[in-house]
Amino acid sequence: MMSVLISPKELQEQLDRVVVLDARGFDAYAAAHIPGSFAIDMDAHMSGPLGVHGGRHPLPDMAVLANRLSECGVTMDSHIVVYDAWISFAGRLRFLLLYMGFTNVKVLAGGIERWHREGYPLTQESTPTMADSKPLAYTLQDHLVMSRDEVLHASQTDSHVIIDARAPQRYDGSVEDTMDGMTGHVPGAINHFYGWGFTADGVRPIAELQTAYGDLTKVEKPIVAYCGSGVTAANLMIALAEVGVEPAMYVGSSSDWVTYEGFPLETGVNTL
Repeated sequence: MMSVLISPKELQEQLDRVVVLDARGFDAYAAAHIPGSFAIDMDAHMSGPLGVHGGRHPLPDMAVLANRLSECGVTMDSHIVVYDAWISFAGRLRFLLLYMGFTNVKVLAGGIERWHREGYPLTQESTPTMADSKPLAYTLQDHLVMSRDEVLHASQTDSHVIIDARAPQRYDGSVEDTMDGMTGHVPGAINHFYGWGFTADGVRPIAELQTAYGDLTKVEKPIVAYCGSGVTAANLMIALAEVGVEPAMYVGSSSDWVTYEGFPLETGVNTL
Protein backbone atom coordinates (compact mmCIF):
# COMPACT_ATOMS: atom_id res chain seq x y z
CA MET A 1 0.00 0.00 0.00
CA MET A 2 1.50 3.31 -1.07
CA SER A 3 1.69 6.06 1.55
CA VAL A 4 -0.10 9.34 0.93
CA LEU A 5 2.76 11.07 2.75
CA ILE A 6 6.09 12.30 1.41
CA SER A 7 9.09 13.21 3.57
CA PRO A 8 11.00 16.50 3.25
CA LYS A 9 13.98 14.62 1.78
CA GLU A 10 11.78 12.93 -0.82
CA LEU A 11 10.14 16.23 -1.73
CA GLN A 12 13.50 18.00 -2.06
CA GLU A 13 14.59 15.31 -4.51
CA GLN A 14 11.41 15.71 -6.58
CA LEU A 15 10.84 19.48 -6.47
CA ASP A 16 11.35 19.87 -10.21
CA ARG A 17 8.82 17.12 -11.01
CA VAL A 18 5.89 17.99 -8.75
CA VAL A 19 3.54 20.91 -8.16
CA VAL A 20 3.75 22.03 -4.54
CA LEU A 21 0.72 23.72 -2.97
CA ASP A 22 0.84 25.66 0.30
CA ALA A 23 -2.51 25.19 2.05
CA ARG A 24 -1.73 27.72 4.81
CA GLY A 25 -3.09 30.63 2.78
CA PHE A 26 -1.82 33.93 1.41
CA ASP A 27 -0.55 35.52 4.63
CA ALA A 28 1.54 32.60 5.84
CA TYR A 29 2.83 32.06 2.30
CA ALA A 30 4.00 35.67 2.10
CA ALA A 31 5.94 35.31 5.36
CA ALA A 32 7.90 32.24 4.16
CA HIS A 33 7.22 29.19 2.04
CA ILE A 34 8.85 26.26 0.28
CA PRO A 35 10.61 27.45 -2.90
CA GLY A 36 8.51 26.88 -6.00
CA SER A 37 5.25 26.42 -4.11
CA PHE A 38 1.96 28.21 -4.68
CA ALA A 39 -0.51 29.51 -2.10
CA ILE A 40 -3.99 28.02 -1.84
CA ASP A 41 -6.18 30.01 0.53
CA MET A 42 -8.97 28.59 2.68
CA ASP A 43 -11.34 31.54 2.24
CA ALA A 44 -10.52 32.25 -1.40
CA HIS A 45 -10.21 28.72 -2.78
CA MET A 46 -11.16 25.96 -0.32
CA SER A 47 -14.42 27.27 1.13
CA GLY A 48 -17.58 28.84 -0.27
CA PRO A 49 -19.79 31.69 0.95
CA LEU A 50 -21.62 31.16 4.22
CA GLY A 51 -25.33 30.48 4.03
CA VAL A 52 -28.20 29.30 6.21
CA HIS A 53 -26.94 25.74 5.74
CA GLY A 54 -23.58 24.33 4.71
CA GLY A 55 -21.59 24.90 7.87
CA ARG A 56 -18.63 27.13 8.65
CA HIS A 57 -16.62 25.95 5.63
CA PRO A 58 -19.00 25.01 2.80
CA LEU A 59 -17.66 23.42 -0.34
CA PRO A 60 -16.13 26.08 -2.58
CA ASP A 61 -17.19 26.93 -6.09
CA MET A 62 -15.03 24.22 -7.65
CA ALA A 63 -14.47 26.34 -10.76
CA VAL A 64 -12.73 28.94 -8.59
CA LEU A 65 -10.36 26.35 -7.16
CA ALA A 66 -9.85 24.85 -10.62
CA ASN A 67 -8.88 28.25 -12.02
CA ARG A 68 -6.37 28.79 -9.24
CA LEU A 69 -4.87 25.33 -9.81
CA SER A 70 -4.55 26.10 -13.52
CA GLU A 71 -2.69 29.31 -12.68
CA CYS A 72 -0.29 27.16 -10.66
CA GLY A 73 0.42 24.98 -13.69
CA VAL A 74 -1.61 22.03 -12.48
CA THR A 75 -2.99 19.55 -15.00
CA MET A 76 -5.04 16.44 -14.28
CA ASP A 77 -1.84 14.42 -14.77
CA SER A 78 0.20 16.48 -12.31
CA HIS A 79 1.88 14.95 -9.30
CA ILE A 80 0.87 17.27 -6.47
CA VAL A 81 2.29 17.72 -2.98
CA VAL A 82 0.33 19.74 -0.44
CA TYR A 83 1.64 21.08 2.84
CA ASP A 84 0.46 23.15 5.77
CA ALA A 85 1.33 24.16 9.31
CA TRP A 86 1.09 20.62 10.63
CA ILE A 87 -1.69 19.55 10.84
CA SER A 88 -4.28 22.09 9.72
CA PHE A 89 -5.50 22.61 6.15
CA ALA A 90 -3.50 20.07 4.12
CA GLY A 91 -6.19 17.44 4.60
CA ARG A 92 -8.88 19.79 3.31
CA LEU A 93 -6.89 20.57 0.17
CA ARG A 94 -6.04 16.91 -0.40
CA PHE A 95 -9.70 16.01 -0.05
CA LEU A 96 -10.80 18.68 -2.54
CA LEU A 97 -8.19 17.48 -5.04
CA LEU A 98 -9.42 13.90 -4.71
CA TYR A 99 -12.99 15.17 -5.11
CA MET A 100 -11.93 16.80 -8.39
CA GLY A 101 -10.51 13.51 -9.63
CA PHE A 102 -6.79 13.99 -9.09
CA THR A 103 -5.04 10.69 -8.45
CA ASN A 104 -1.46 11.73 -7.66
CA VAL A 105 -1.71 13.72 -4.43
CA LYS A 106 0.75 13.52 -1.53
CA VAL A 107 0.96 15.36 1.77
CA LEU A 108 4.26 16.64 3.18
CA ALA A 109 4.73 14.70 6.41
CA GLY A 110 5.26 17.09 9.32
CA GLY A 111 4.39 20.11 7.20
CA ILE A 112 6.54 23.16 6.69
CA GLU A 113 7.77 22.92 10.29
CA ARG A 114 9.49 19.58 9.65
CA TRP A 115 10.81 20.85 6.31
CA HIS A 116 12.45 23.78 8.08
CA ARG A 117 13.54 21.69 11.06
CA GLU A 118 15.45 19.36 8.77
CA GLY A 119 17.35 22.23 7.20
CA TYR A 120 15.58 22.69 3.89
CA PRO A 121 15.25 26.22 2.51
CA LEU A 122 12.38 28.68 2.73
CA THR A 123 11.81 31.79 0.65
CA GLN A 124 9.63 34.88 0.52
CA GLU A 125 9.83 35.05 -3.27
CA SER A 126 6.45 34.32 -4.83
CA THR A 127 6.38 31.62 -7.50
CA PRO A 128 5.22 33.11 -10.82
CA THR A 129 1.84 31.85 -11.96
CA MET A 130 0.97 30.95 -15.55
CA ALA A 131 -0.55 33.76 -17.60
CA ASP A 132 -1.98 31.48 -20.30
CA SER A 133 -3.31 28.65 -18.14
CA LYS A 134 -5.71 26.13 -19.66
CA PRO A 135 -9.02 25.11 -18.01
CA LEU A 136 -8.88 21.91 -16.00
CA ALA A 137 -11.02 19.05 -17.32
CA TYR A 138 -11.90 17.74 -13.87
CA THR A 139 -14.69 15.32 -12.98
CA LEU A 140 -16.21 15.55 -9.51
CA GLN A 141 -16.15 12.28 -7.59
CA ASP A 142 -19.59 12.53 -6.04
CA HIS A 143 -19.15 9.35 -4.00
CA LEU A 144 -16.67 11.24 -1.80
CA VAL A 145 -19.27 13.73 -0.54
CA MET A 146 -22.44 13.12 1.48
CA SER A 147 -25.14 15.68 2.18
CA ARG A 148 -26.93 16.28 5.46
CA ASP A 149 -29.98 14.39 4.24
CA GLU A 150 -27.84 11.43 3.18
CA VAL A 151 -26.10 11.34 6.57
CA LEU A 152 -29.44 11.61 8.35
CA HIS A 153 -30.71 8.65 6.34
CA ALA A 154 -27.50 6.73 7.06
CA SER A 155 -27.95 7.42 10.77
CA GLN A 156 -31.56 6.25 10.72
CA THR A 157 -30.92 3.10 8.68
CA ASP A 158 -27.45 2.10 9.92
CA SER A 159 -26.35 1.93 6.29
CA HIS A 160 -22.94 3.52 6.92
CA VAL A 161 -20.26 3.65 9.55
CA ILE A 162 -20.33 7.30 10.64
CA ILE A 163 -17.12 8.68 12.16
CA ASP A 164 -17.01 11.83 14.27
CA ALA A 165 -13.45 13.21 14.12
CA ARG A 166 -13.91 15.82 16.85
CA ALA A 167 -12.37 15.68 20.32
CA PRO A 168 -13.86 12.95 22.53
CA GLN A 169 -15.50 15.38 24.94
CA ARG A 170 -17.32 17.17 22.11
CA TYR A 171 -18.35 13.83 20.64
CA ASP A 172 -19.67 12.24 23.83
CA GLY A 173 -21.28 15.41 25.14
CA SER A 174 -19.32 15.55 28.37
CA VAL A 175 -18.28 19.13 27.58
CA GLU A 176 -20.58 21.71 26.04
CA ASP A 177 -19.76 22.41 22.39
CA THR A 178 -19.59 26.20 22.40
CA MET A 179 -18.27 26.34 18.83
CA ASP A 180 -21.18 24.80 16.95
CA GLY A 181 -23.74 23.96 19.61
CA MET A 182 -23.47 20.23 18.93
CA THR A 183 -22.90 18.73 22.35
CA GLY A 184 -22.94 15.11 21.36
CA HIS A 185 -22.93 13.48 17.94
CA VAL A 186 -24.92 12.24 14.98
CA PRO A 187 -26.84 9.23 16.34
CA GLY A 188 -24.92 6.04 15.74
CA ALA A 189 -21.58 7.75 15.10
CA ILE A 190 -18.35 6.39 16.52
CA ASN A 191 -15.40 8.59 17.49
CA HIS A 192 -11.88 8.71 16.09
CA PHE A 193 -10.31 12.01 17.18
CA TYR A 194 -8.31 13.25 14.20
CA GLY A 195 -5.37 14.50 16.26
CA TRP A 196 -4.55 11.09 17.71
CA GLY A 197 -3.18 9.73 14.45
CA PHE A 198 -0.37 12.25 14.05
CA THR A 199 3.10 13.01 15.38
CA ALA A 200 5.26 16.06 14.73
CA ASP A 201 6.91 14.18 11.85
CA GLY A 202 3.85 12.66 10.19
CA VAL A 203 1.54 9.87 11.28
CA ARG A 204 1.89 7.35 14.08
CA PRO A 205 3.62 4.06 13.20
CA ILE A 206 1.53 1.95 10.82
CA ALA A 207 1.18 -0.82 13.43
CA GLU A 208 -0.48 1.65 15.82
CA LEU A 209 -2.78 2.94 13.08
CA GLN A 210 -3.75 -0.61 12.18
CA THR A 211 -4.56 -1.37 15.81
CA ALA A 212 -6.71 1.75 16.14
CA TYR A 213 -8.40 1.67 12.74
CA GLY A 214 -8.23 -2.05 11.92
CA ASP A 215 -11.94 -2.65 12.46
CA LEU A 216 -12.71 -0.04 9.80
CA THR A 217 -10.79 -2.09 7.23
CA LYS A 218 -13.10 -5.04 7.85
CA VAL A 219 -16.53 -3.42 7.72
CA GLU A 220 -18.63 -4.07 4.64
CA LYS A 221 -20.60 -0.84 4.97
CA PRO A 222 -19.41 2.41 3.40
CA ILE A 223 -17.88 4.95 5.76
CA VAL A 224 -18.48 8.68 6.13
CA ALA A 225 -16.54 11.09 8.35
CA TYR A 226 -17.46 14.48 9.77
CA CYS A 227 -16.05 17.01 12.23
CA GLY A 228 -16.98 20.61 12.95
CA SER A 229 -16.78 22.08 9.46
CA GLY A 230 -15.08 19.64 7.10
CA VAL A 231 -11.48 20.49 7.96
CA THR A 232 -10.21 18.16 10.68
CA ALA A 233 -12.16 15.19 9.32
CA ALA A 234 -10.09 15.62 6.17
CA ASN A 235 -6.96 15.33 8.30
CA LEU A 236 -8.29 12.13 9.86
CA MET A 237 -8.71 10.86 6.31
CA ILE A 238 -4.94 11.19 5.79
CA ALA A 239 -4.26 8.81 8.68
CA LEU A 240 -7.05 6.46 7.60
CA ALA A 241 -5.65 6.33 4.07
CA GLU A 242 -2.40 4.95 5.48
CA VAL A 243 -4.29 1.76 6.38
CA GLY A 244 -6.39 1.71 3.21
CA VAL A 245 -9.59 3.31 4.50
CA GLU A 246 -11.07 6.00 2.22
CA PRO A 247 -14.34 7.38 3.63
CA ALA A 248 -16.67 9.93 2.15
CA MET A 249 -17.03 13.24 3.96
CA TYR A 250 -20.02 15.13 5.28
CA VAL A 251 -18.46 18.49 4.49
CA GLY A 252 -20.94 20.66 6.39
CA SER A 253 -20.39 18.51 9.48
CA SER A 254 -21.71 19.52 12.89
CA SER A 255 -21.85 23.24 12.01
CA ASP A 256 -24.32 22.32 9.26
CA TRP A 257 -26.15 19.60 11.20
CA VAL A 258 -27.30 22.04 13.88
CA THR A 259 -28.85 24.45 11.37
CA TYR A 260 -31.79 22.10 10.71
CA GLU A 261 -34.79 22.27 13.01
CA GLY A 262 -35.09 19.33 15.36
CA PHE A 263 -31.66 17.92 14.51
CA PRO A 264 -31.19 14.55 16.23
CA LEU A 265 -28.37 14.28 18.74
CA GLU A 266 -26.92 11.50 20.83
CA THR A 267 -24.52 11.54 23.79
CA GLY A 268 -22.30 8.81 25.19
CA VAL A 269 -19.99 6.50 23.25
CA ASN A 270 -20.67 4.08 20.42
CA THR A 271 -18.29 1.41 19.13
CA LEU A 272 -18.26 -0.75 16.03
